[in-house]
Amino acid sequence: MEMPAVPVGNGAHPIPLIVISANTLDASTAFYTTVFGWRAMPMSADLTAMATASGPNVTLRANVPAGFPGVVPYIGVPNVRDALERVTAAGAAVERAPWKIPHVGDMALFRDSSGTIYGLTNGSLTASIPHIPMPFGDNPRPAVATICSLEMYAASGETAAQFFGEQFGWGSLATMAHYMAFDPGAGVCGVFQSHTPAAPALAYVYVADVAVSLNAIEAASGNRMGDAMPMPGMGCFGYFTDPSGTAMGLIGP
Repeated sequence: MEMPAVPVGNGAHPIPLIVISANTLDASTAFYTTVFGWRAMPMSADLTAMATASGPNVTLRANVPAGFPGVVPYIGVPNVRDALERVTAAGAAVERAPWKIPHVGDMALFRDSSGTIYGLTNGSLTASIPHIPMPFGDNPRPAVATICSLEMYAASGETAAQFFGEQFGWGSLATMAHYMAFDPGAGVCGVFQSHTPAAPALAYVYVADVAVSLNAIEAASGNRMGDAMPMPGMGCFGYFTDPSGTAMGLIGP
C-alpha cells in the first residue's frame, strides 16, 4: 500500500514530551522498564521521568484525577503564557494555568474544541529534535521502544487540522475515513481520529515484534487487548493497558 505523503510542518512546535497517567507509579515504572527498557529517573512522589532510546521524552504521573486522559502530549513553545493566550483566543479552554517545574520549565494545559487535552511546555525544546514520521510505507523506522505515533480525538479532523496548523504550523492530510494525519515537522507525528471520543489520546510504541511484545506485556503484569493485528502494506498493530490501566498501542513491522 502506497502511503500518502503528509505535508511536513514547519518544525517550530514539535511534541517533546508525553505524560502517561500512572496512579500505581511504582508498578508502572517497573513495567515500562521491564518491557521497553526505559530507564527510570524519579522526580518527585508523583512524577518519574523515563529515559527512552529516542523520540519524545516520557514522564509517568501519579495522582491523576478520575476521567483524566491516560496520555497527554506537550507541545513545545518558547513562551507558555503567550501560547496559552493565543490558543484560548482561537477557541481552546484553559485546563490548567501555567505552572513551573524546577529544572524542567513552564507547563500549562488546554482543551481544544473537541475537549481533548494538550500540554504546552518550554522545557526540552531544542532545534535538533529529530523528525519521526509515522512508521508506514517507505518512511524510516524509528529505534525500538520509541514512542512513534499519536492518535488524538478530534470531532472534526478538518477543524483540528486548521487549529493546529494556524497555532503551531503543523502539516496535515486527510487519509482514511475518520482520520486526519498530522506532522509537526519535527519529533513525533500522528493522526486525529473522529470515531471514538471515549479514547481521547493514545500513544504507540515501536517494537520489533508485536506478538512477542504482547507476551512480554502480560508477563510484566500488563493486559493485552487482543492479539497482534497485521495490516498489509502498513505494519502490525497491538494494544494493551499498563498496570495503572492506561491504554497504549504498539506498532511493528
